[in-house]
Amino acid sequence: MKTEDVNAIIAGLKQAGIDFVASLPSSALAPVIHTIMKDADFVHVPLANERDGIGVCAGAWMGGKKPAFIGMNEGVVMATYPLLSTMYNFGGFPLLMVIDHRGDFGDTYPWYFACGIQLPRILESFQIPYTIVREGSKLIDEIVLGQQTTEAYGKPVAILLSGEEIYVKH
Repeated sequence: MKTEDVNAIIAGLKQAGIDFVASLPSSALAPVIHTIMKDADFVHVPLANERDGIGVCAGAWMGGKKPAFIGMNEGVVMATYPLLSTMYNFGGFPLLMVIDHRGDFGDTYPWYFACGIQLPRILESFQIPYTIVREGSKLIDEIVLGQQTTEAYGKPVAILLSGEEIYVKH
């Protein structure tokens, strides 16, 4: 990931008022996660599994924080039960999800396509608004708009990062 894109994601999170980030390891988002870990403007919680991320972020929100979840699209697929449960059993909560969206159109790694193809369908079936960001120049604005959407909607939204922002074509 390019340094300017890492900086744009951090700037977008700050402009959006995000002050709590739960993350799962992602090679593509590692520079973002490492920057967040060192930044005093964020409380960072590294996660052991995807399911915990939703609960940790829900607890942070109930404690007055503005949470974001950062991870891979496989992680969101793995977290479908807690997402569905919090949205439909408890009414949902504002959560910005910034997702490494491997397997999107143009990716050259065939093993990523299962989640890349399915994640938008899962988000749509859960009525979770999302956008796919493929250009670094749009990162800040889309993150801020995503936070505005999640706060107005009262439920999770997703920013799917794809294209040259995430992977280098081979």
